[in-house]
Amino acid sequence: MGLHTTALKRSPWPTGPVDTNAPVVAETRADPTLPGQTLTLFQKVKGFISFYKSGLKELVSNIKSVRKIKDRLAEGSPISRDELQILRRTPADKLRLVPFGFLVVVIPEIIPLTILLFPGICPSTCVTYGQVAKMAAKSDAKRTNLHAQAVARIEGLGLAPAEFANIKSLADVAQDGKGIFGLDSLARDDLQLVCRFLGLGGIGLLNDEAQLRTRLGAHLEYLRTDDGLLLAEQAVDRLGLTELHRACQERAIPSSGRSDEQLRLSLSDWTEMSRDLPILPIVWSRLALFNQLK
Repeated sequence: MGLHTTALKRSPWPTGPVDTNAPVVAETRADPTLPGQTLTLFQKVKGFISFYKSGLKELVSNIKSVRKIKDRLAEGSPISRDELQILRRTPADKLRLVPFGFLVVVIPEIIPLTILLFPGICPSTCVTYGQVAKMAAKSDAKRTNLHAQAVARIEGLGLAPAEFANIKSLADVAQDGKGIFGLDSLARDDLQLVCRFLGLGGIGLLNDEAQLRTRLGAHLEYLRTDDGLLLAEQAVDRLGLTELHRACQERAIPSSGRSDEQLRLSLSDWTEMSRDLPILPIVWSRLALFNQLK
């Protein structure tokens, strides 16, 4: 069986007129780690090298596209979700271009081992589905423990996890004015809990309340924008498998051990809730119900 492919989307979108001034976004590329493949060792090695080289080419294209996207934003023109992801990921990817590019050109055979030891060296355009799935499994395991802490916190406020189960009851709970539902009113412990759950933080950052609150605010705003684009483009059903896992993990939606269809349903449920609710109460609903979502 041949190599399967991965991309921001499973199929080209939109199907209408093409904007010739818009930058090129991610194209479909072969990923040797996608499920449903039977590959020989030689095919796997060749597939990895091809995937990494095309990922670097995509990164170079993204770097060139950033300025065009920013210019269009400055003019008040709308951008697509693909372009939003380019703006979000490329600055960090750019820093990884030289060291990772050196590995691809000089000693590509050791890249899988290098990534295993130093996962942060890999640009997002060169991250395989297998890497994303492994990181998701680790994150979901940590979130299981955070779920128990969240339930204790919620019950301490006189609430029950069942009240977070649907839009209507969650909206009623959020309107009660509990401090956990506002970014500025989050107590320090609650702030750290939410940030750990969303995978935010860093060395020493979880002890810096001001920076952590700023980072959480930026992430919530990003999710609001991303949700709007997913809805406007009806893109959930067209996301590539790797991108689907990424989108779920950004929202702390459990993705390890779940089917493609289950992930799309969970992501669709999230985006529908974000039409009517602030993002932070939705995050608390994932905290309260995490084990039921798995």
